[in-house]
Amino acid sequence: MTSVKIFSVSGIPIELDFSFLLLMLFIYILAYLGFLSVNLAVLITLVFVTVVIHELAHSYVALRFGVKIKSILLLPIGGVSRMEEIPRIPRQEFMISIAGPLTNILMALITAVPLFFGLKGAAATFAGDFLAVNLLLAIFNLIPAFPMDGGRILRAILAERLSYIRATRIASNLGKIIAVLMAVTGLFYNFFLILIGFFIYIGAEQEYQATLISSLLEGVRVADVMTENPVTLHPHMTVKEALDVMFREKHMGYPVTEAGELRGIVTFHDISDASRDLRVEDVMTGDVVTVGDDEEVTGALEKMNRLQLGRLPVMRDGKLTGIISRTDIVRTLNLMNKKTK
Repeated sequence: MTSVKIFSVSGIPIELDFSFLLLMLFIYILAYLGFLSVNLAVLITLVFVTVVIHELAHSYVALRFGVKIKSILLLPIGGVSRMEEIPRIPRQEFMISIAGPLTNILMALITAVPLFFGLKGAAATFAGDFLAVNLLLAIFNLIPAFPMDGGRILRAILAERLSYIRATRIASNLGKIIAVLMAVTGLFYNFFLILIGFFIYIGAEQEYQATLISSLLEGVRVADVMTENPVTLHPHMTVKEALDVMFREKHMGYPVTEAGELRGIVTFHDISDASRDLRVEDVMTGDVVTVGDDEEVTGALEKMNRLQLGRLPVMRDGKLTGIISRTDIVRTLNLMNKKTK
């Protein structure tokens, strides 16, 4: 567990990453010791409050389109709305993406009202700083590059006329160009721009790869990709016997079955250093994560990534019917990608 829930807004949990808590503690220690003004510490706190409101705006619009929101996570670099995949309907993606920057602009306009009517002194300085922060957040998020909102807005506009993958590719490539320009500019002016450029470049590539994978695998079922009738091991086999099977079959993981029932799964990593006299049941993983043969491959891949697994036994009506591995999925992706070119 790397985050802690602090409260919920309309059923949406707001969580703080522990690194964020350390950052805020550090800021207020500096303020207490006199190395940082209290006003600046409070302003930094309000910036993160603004980020939460920004993410809530995304979440509220997403909820209207039926997207489930897991939580909003605050990190030292900003906020992240943990939501299911954003709808591929361009209008919906546009509305969800633009909600955040528009909220920042609205907050800036509200802050400008007392300044317009003559607010003076320290309060005016503080309000002016808060106004500037909201405008900067809006402008930054409107940069047409992933993972900022501007990249998604651009993709939504392009997807009205182009395929979703092509729209993503164009938006991603533009994001990479902007990232490189930022990094080059940072070499001469500000090192921080290099870090932002790196962040944008990686985000753009990840967005394109994720979209490519989900698009190519859309509608593909586990049964279409899995290896049927997989080689299995018996729980009473010795490690030496299991290794002989592994070297003969040249696979890295095997379901363990007894009397037709799935008992566990064992990998080469599990037994490579184990005593050759031990039995498979002594080294296997008994708490097995499985997948149904009628589930979509994208769901199986999400399970593998989330649990850091290399393969999943495939079940039908409680019986083992196959096994699906990352290699199977990558092979399918390569074949389908070639068909689209």
